[in-house]
Amino acid sequence: MKRIFLIITILAPLFAMAQDENDMLDFSSVNYQGTAKGAAMGNAMGAVGSDFSAIAINPAGLGLFRKSTFVFTPDFTATSTDSDYQGNAGSDRAFKLSLNNVGLTWTTDVNDGALSTVSFAVGINKLNNYTYNSFVDGDNPNTSLVDAYFSEMEANGILNENDLENYYPNSLYPLLYTGVFGIDENGYYTDLPAGGINQQYGVSKRGHSREFTFASGFNFNEKFFLGVSVGIPYFDRKVTKDYKETNLTYGEVFKNWNQTTHLNNSGVGINAKIGAIVYPAKWIRLGAAVHTPYLYKVTDTWGTETYSSFTDGNYNYESPTGTYDYTVTTPLRFNASAALIFGNYGMITGDYEYADYSKMRASSHDYNYSNLNNFIKDTYRGTSNFRLGTEWRWQTLAFRAGYAFYGSPLGIDKKDLRTTSYSCGFGYTHHRFTIDAAYVFSQRKNSYDLYSQYSMYPANYVDASGELVADETQIKETTNTNQVVVSFKFRLD
Repeated sequence: MKRIFLIITILAPLFAMAQDENDMLDFSSVNYQGTAKGAAMGNAMGAVGSDFSAIAINPAGLGLFRKSTFVFTPDFTATSTDSDYQGNAGSDRAFKLSLNNVGLTWTTDVNDGALSTVSFAVGINKLNNYTYNSFVDGDNPNTSLVDAYFSEMEANGILNENDLENYYPNSLYPLLYTGVFGIDENGYYTDLPAGGINQQYGVSKRGHSREFTFASGFNFNEKFFLGVSVGIPYFDRKVTKDYKETNLTYGEVFKNWNQTTHLNNSGVGINAKIGAIVYPAKWIRLGAAVHTPYLYKVTDTWGTETYSSFTDGNYNYESPTGTYDYTVTTPLRFNASAALIFGNYGMITGDYEYADYSKMRASSHDYNYSNLNNFIKDTYRGTSNFRLGTEWRWQTLAFRAGYAFYGSPLGIDKKDLRTTSYSCGFGYTHHRFTIDAAYVFSQRKNSYDLYSQYSMYPANYVDASGELVADETQIKETTNTNQVVVSFKFRLD
């Protein structure tokens, strides 16, 4: 995916290291991370209820609780990413131990007309896990990232050092300062060769998004259930990107340069959800829910460290730290669900969810984000998520399995950024105590252009036929995630 540079006013480059469409997508994506029961059933919990993680999908599920409960859920996540660039393979790993959810529910008998019980819940559910490492390594015979930067500077009329420092204080100016390229009366120049370099690109991402929930569920004659919730979502995300180029020709003036980018995002917001579950017959439940957009107040902090090495010495530059506050609005979500009930023996469940990622928006009182918002509108599409799950009981044991498909935010027919998950698990109840365990395997594929992570402009070179062409620097990635989830639930009455 392409990075957008918002060069409209002199202030634009101060923000260019922070907000882009990749960040907005992370803030807006939801991959439910609740209880082990929910994880084992593919989080197809919209019509199931009686589980704390179900409240994040359809708060009407709270109305199906009969007893007060307390639950907490730790999980362990291992992520591996394999990449292919210029025919070379790269791989990296990441591990994370965290808390998926903690929650308290309690139920009060009402018996007032059609209203039988009212239930309440307070707690935290994890919405997304940002843990991710990737590493790319390959030899480029044609161009350098500096060539793309030259195209960008030329297109935007960067004619001298002052212009460069004003517009690109964190990315391009450090390269000028460390001698990677220069500017004189004749234009741009560099000691880097025209190709014949090794390129390495690594990304380390950490953090999560969670939602602090206050919810109420209403049970009407054991046939109709209504739920509402108010959420305070929050996230903390740290991204480190490292890019390095090394001259493959021994004895040249230029040896190597690399730049490390640090970006921290934190945000807190608000949203609301309303849902219903109905029993048309004893053997089926139908559910539906609407999630309002999340409205986040976000703070970004970023900076870069740049190093270069030449035969005459080494150079380094640390950019000033940039900080900026802005607002993010995520897409509205619709959820429809069904559960087939087989007495006390088991169930088969299914959820459908729709979200339109072209509706993501950034805004601020002192900056115009129309370019970024228009780029998001043109790039992203509405997509569908499908989740299936099943549970079967034998005495005090429960056996579960699930499948989930999260469609690409680029469109349901696209394969990039599409995620599929397979899960299984079990539960054991002894008096007032229940332990649930789940294993989840997820896979996501993605492809993107290496230079597009830094510039929207092409790196051109003259090919064997004498034509000026844009260099293809495509990366293909496969990310596999293995997750073990365990929930401990206590009945309080």
